[in-house]
Parts: sequence; structure tokens; C-alpha cells
Amino acid sequence: MKRIKLWLTIVGLMAALQLPAQVKETVTLGRWVGTWATAQQPVVRAYMPYNNNMTNRSVRQVVKVSIGGDVIRLRLSNLYGKTPVEIRSVYVAVLKDSFEIHAHTARYLRFGNKYQTVIPVGKSVVSDALQFELHRLDRVAITINYAKAPAVPTVHMGSRTTSYILSGVTTPQTDFGRAFRDNHWFNIEGIDVYTMKGGAVAILGNSITDGKNSNDNAHNRWPDMMSEALQLKHQVNHLGVLNLGIGNNRVTVAGGFGTLGRQRFDRDILGQHGLTHVIIFEGVNDIGAANGNSEQVANGLIAAYEQMIKKAKARKLKVYLGTITPFEGAGYYTYFHEAARETVNDWIRRQRKNVDGILDFAELLQDPLNHHRLRKEYQSDWLHPNAEGYRVMGYYAAELLARGEK
Repeated sequence: MKRIKLWLTIVGLMAALQLPAQVKETVTLGRWVGTWATAQQPVVRAYMPYNNNMTNRSVRQVVKVSIGGDVIRLRLSNLYGKTPVEIRSVYVAVLKDSFEIHAHTARYLRFGNKYQTVIPVGKSVVSDALQFELHRLDRVAITINYAKAPAVPTVHMGSRTTSYILSGVTTPQTDFGRAFRDNHWFNIEGIDVYTMKGGAVAILGNSITDGKNSNDNAHNRWPDMMSEALQLKHQVNHLGVLNLGIGNNRVTVAGGFGTLGRQRFDRDILGQHGLTHVIIFEGVNDIGAANGNSEQVANGLIAAYEQMIKKAKARKLKVYLGTITPFEGAGYYTYFHEAARETVNDWIRRQRKNVDGILDFAELLQDPLNHHRLRKEYQSDWLHPNAEGYRVMGYYAAELLARGEK
């Protein structure tokens, strides 16, 4: 009898997955797992001079996923908006190149079985499940037809990818060649896949994780390279990689961009779907902002890390800590700031028994003749790695995580 019930459940699941478009979320096997995500933040107008009011505009945005699946859903956010966001429709498609899509792959999403949706102030909305052939490492275009949007939107400023903006409503056949181009993401929060197995790695970070000085539209931030290495080199195909880095973000010290890391940890990291792994790699901006209180800042970072580890372990998640990379030659380098970095890194390296792994990015990237400085061949401005530095970081991190999965 139990075997018959199991067989009927599987048959029901397969029937649901064969629906031509929208898929009922009544199946009980499997779960939602994040394949792509980004951290939300309010606009910093000095870095976004364009009029960000998207009322009656269509915006095509490009992301690169990590794991694949046959059923997806999209999450949209209005976390920092002051008025509701009204959307006429949203369609997804596999990207062909630049702004062009493979139009035959385009599918319109529904929200509560409607194409229109409203994102309330301070909230997110999740689409209905959609049957969509998503392959691992696919580049996907998300096109939003806005009806009404706030002048101050919820964004991710460091997209490192170009978004394409047209007036009016577009369809999958619309030519975006004349679109205004803007390297930011608007309102998109995450993509989940429905899968029978697997989990997600969520990364808390700053501009190094966000990929500053990587190559625009190349998707070669270190988390991208980690995802690529996990899939192609190590054949670990079940781990979604979620980059929740924010440029100029800090963990405990007021200032910078976005909500403090210790405050957004619960939402941006623990709030991800199918979460199994956490990487904490943030703190250099706190140290760089220290003003005569470097020792206090170092202690504050350590206390924040301890709380994050405790929260993650309470959920039985695997936790990895990243050491803070050298920054001699950068604008905020001082002897006292360097002492704080070394204090924090010494503490991190002593946590091997308390966490599942240490990503010693500092040792990986440091000049062998000067440990306070990045290797010349890996640096872009003595604070951020260049594309080769990000590749080395990603492949190194993948090696460590893959070891834990075998």
C-alpha cells in the first residue's frame, strides 16, 4: 500500500510538471532552492544620476544563474520604496547576446494567476511557479513592464551588467537596440528552482564579493567563478550560489551603502530558499572607516561574526569564514587599520573547529614578499582584485566547498 501511495505521488508530480505554463504548487516532493539572488539597497543618487522613475517603462535585466531546473519562480522587491510598484507584466527568456533574447524561450510569469502585480511598500512578491527550461550557468533576461513605479526605487547598484530601458510596453519580439543603458538592477531579488535535491550557498560580502573592477557583462565576480568551478570542474551540480554582496557595505560601523551586514544577515542570508551553506566575507570597510578606534572595530567584527555563526549553526547550516584581504596602497590603509585586519584574521583562522571551513583569501592573494599588500598580478586598485584575482578566489573557494560535498 505504501509503495502504491508513493507511486501515485510521483505520477501526480510528473503530471504537474508537464503543464504547459503555470505549475501548481501542490507537490510535496522536492523544495525551492535559490539559483540566483542579489541584495537590495536604497538608491545612492551620486552613483545613479539617471531619472530612476520607471513609470510606463520596460526594463530588461540580465542575470546568470548557477543551478538549473525545469520549474522556476521569480522574487521581486520594493524593500526601500516609498510607494507601491505596479507592474503590468514580467517575462523571462534565455539571453542570446547583449539585449537580445531567444524569443521562443520567453514565458510570462503570473502572480496569483494574474499577469499584473503590485509590490507593496517594504515588501516582496513571489511569482507563481513557471515551467521553464533553465540550464545551469544560463544567462537569463528578466523584462519588467512597469505601470507605475516610485521615483526612488529599490535597486542593486553594483550589477556589473547592463539593463536596457525603453518607454512603453514591450514583448519578446521588441527590439531593444535603441534602449537606454544603465548598469544597475531594479526590483529583481532572486530566482528559485524547484528541485528534488540540492541546496544554496549564500555569501555575505562587500564590493569584493559584489565584483567591483570585474568586467561588465562578463559575470566574472568571484562567486560567479566559484559557481562555474563547482559545476564544470568538480561536477557539484546541486549547489546554488547566491551573491549577497553590496559595494561599500559594512558589518557594524555606521555609514557606507545598504543596511549593515549584521542587520541584513537574517534577511539577505538566512532568508534565502533551500539554504545549506553560508559564507561570511565582510569587514574591510569597517576597518577602513575606523577613526582612532581600530581595536574596538576589530572586536565588534568578531562579536558580529560570532552571532552570525551561532544563528547559522542553530539552523544546521555549514558555515565558512573568509579572511580579510590585504589593502596596503588603498586610500584608507594605515598602520592601525592593518593591525585591526590582522587581529580579525588571526581570530578567523582559530575558528577551524567551530566552522566548516576557512577561506583564507588573505593568504591566497597576498604578496609573498609583503603580506600587507595584494599580489600585483591579482590587484586592480590595491583594494579590489582584478578579473584574474577573482578567478583565483572563485576556483579556490570551489575547491574547498567541493571537498565538503564529497
